[in-house]
Amino acid sequence: MPNTIKLTQSAVKGLPFVQPDDKKRQHLYFDTELKGLGVCVGAKAKTFFVQRDINGRSVRTSIGRYGVFTVEQAREEARELLMKMTKGINPNKEAQANQAQTVTLKDGLALHLKSMNAKGRSKRTTDDYEYRMTRYLPDWLDRPLASITRTEARERHHKIAADIAAGKYATVTPKNGKAYTKERNEDSGRYQANAVFRVFRAIYNRVTREYERMPDNPCIAIDWYREEERDAAIAEKDLPHWYADVLGMDNPIRRDFLLFVLFSGLRRRSAASVKWVDVKFGERALFVPNPKGGKDRAFHLPLSDFLVGLLKKRQECEQAKTIFPDSPYVFPAESKSGHISEPKVKLSIPFSVHGLRHTFITQAYQLGIPEPVIQVLVNHSVSARSSRKITRAYYTPDQEYLRGPMQQITDRMRLLCEGEKKSQKGRGIAEMETLKSKYTS
Repeated sequence: MPNTIKLTQSAVKGLPFVQPDDKKRQHLYFDTELKGLGVCVGAKAKTFFVQRDINGRSVRTSIGRYGVFTVEQAREEARELLMKMTKGINPNKEAQANQAQTVTLKDGLALHLKSMNAKGRSKRTTDDYEYRMTRYLPDWLDRPLASITRTEARERHHKIAADIAAGKYATVTPKNGKAYTKERNEDSGRYQANAVFRVFRAIYNRVTREYERMPDNPCIAIDWYREEERDAAIAEKDLPHWYADVLGMDNPIRRDFLLFVLFSGLRRRSAASVKWVDVKFGERALFVPNPKGGKDRAFHLPLSDFLVGLLKKRQECEQAKTIFPDSPYVFPAESKSGHISEPKVKLSIPFSVHGLRHTFITQAYQLGIPEPVIQVLVNHSVSARSSRKITRAYYTPDQEYLRGPMQQITDRMRLLCEGEKKSQKGRGIAEMETLKSKYTS
């Protein structure tokens, strides 16, 4: 049975606080005069509350602490709350709805970043989310999310695309490198506008999960721009020309970096930040300590003969010895990070650095190498959510086993880049077909 007393100033003052050895963390005392009014006594505080059933469920809502409220003030507040509850209004949900109206974009960003960190997302990803909001929507950061209309979202989406196409935001100053100017066009504006509002949409959805009375996400009114594939693989017929152009580059660091990405399949940032301490020549492997997805996705990449040779030549590079003698990086640069960051290179064959990774993956598939092996080599995550992928999620191949497919991809790439006669390890088309049959038979 609940404790009932007549709540008066002296009566509430005399209620003892919960002691450390008490099995209960708090004691409830209900008023004998106003049904539903009570006071909760804990170890250090006494708090007034009201409690009654709403639609068959008991609901309790706080009024305030004793000392801030007198008994009479609490009783007056209780009468108003109990009147609402009699009409089926839940004060807790009403308060939450009012709170939802005040959550700003900055608050939502902080909440979403906290969730992303809890899920183990990489710092690079969270930094990207924060960058897009602070760079493209700075005037919205202090605005309540609930106040942003569908029309505003749609019009801002168009404005960002138009501004970028006109040259706005072209100068970029990364945290880990020197400022540089990006080439802008209509496509880049559309891609960035889509990216900005994908982040905004994710933030809004996260806030909606926290505050159920939030209005509908205003992004439902956005007409998303169509995005064509920008990081396409280099066509096989173009690889010899691209390769010849790269070999003819004046800057050996950029030259070797591009070749390293093509023959390793690494992501641009992972390749750029490779340190000599991570190169295991004895094991013919490269440790990638912090790839996309965070440190939990760290892995060892087996090195083909071409990559081992390239890295050994980099150690002997005169430029590295004289200009960057103390650099820990394989691809050093005069930047805040100390390594190459944005290798903008124009060649006769248009390409993107990430497109080199696409080229590696494309050739791996065309060799018939099993998809789980390719996923491990390029460090793609494997989800076990669907029953079709459960077995694949358990797949953990031996590094020495992976060395075979890695070398075969290298041989295939060199054959395409150098030609059958020029390739030091070149294999004929017939032998390539034999390699493919090894996996497909």
